[in-house]
Amino acid sequence: MSNMPIVRNTLLGLLLAVTGQIHAAEPVTIEPAAVQALERMGSYLRSLKQFAVEARSQTDQVLDNGQTIEFRHTTHLLAEQPDKLQISIDNQDLHRSLFYNGKTFTLYQSPGTYYARAPAPATINALIDQLHDRYAIELPLADLFRWNADTAKQAGLRSALLIGSDTLDGQRCDHYALRQDDIDWQVWLRQGEQPLPCRLIISRRDIPEQPRHSVDFSWQLNPPLNPKSFEFVPPAGAQEVPLQWATGQSGAEQQP
Repeated sequence: MSNMPIVRNTLLGLLLAVTGQIHAAEPVTIEPAAVQALERMGSYLRSLKQFAVEARSQTDQVLDNGQTIEFRHTTHLLAEQPDKLQISIDNQDLHRSLFYNGKTFTLYQSPGTYYARAPAPATINALIDQLHDRYAIELPLADLFRWNADTAKQAGLRSALLIGSDTLDGQRCDHYALRQDDIDWQVWLRQGEQPLPCRLIISRRDIPEQPRHSVDFSWQLNPPLNPKSFEFVPPAGAQEVPLQWATGQSGAEQQP
């Protein structure tokens, strides 16, 4: 099984991709309260020991003829820090899943009869790195584990503003608009003691079509946990196959 595709849904990678490029002509308008809100979100995310989240995403892709097409997918994630994770992604007619139990991870795609399993590191963060570096797989919602109190300052923000507040799925959320050199993004953060992201929109300005990626989050902070939730049970007839390393790795390194 070569690089089973998992839908990319990452904010931090986009935010940090354009740092170091400064347009001197563009005024910097950063409200300290907006940056502080992002810092609180990062600190709160790092404090969570377990959670479940449903993320409903819409992602634009630009065809060769310049037409922009929207794709929708839904991601379900269940995590128990530091070493338990289960993710499933429904995208059109495909269902992809990842199971991580602290010792191994397993990738499975249905409909299909094959799955891949490989040794895993001891933490979710280390797994994210391994999947990216060794297999060129971007883990969906990885930024929920990456964002911390310092990330907003590292992202090279050119603008950060509080726009107002909205009610999303029954939660009162503050709406922030932020800008980097080539990316505009908006985030709605839950008000109160649980400053979780309610909604996210990323718009790319480095492409003429300015494609957008948006996500709506539904959180469960005390989900029922079962150790079996993080174990993959192959369906009848499924066969295990090797997981291929990404192209470019040296032969000496390509041994799991």
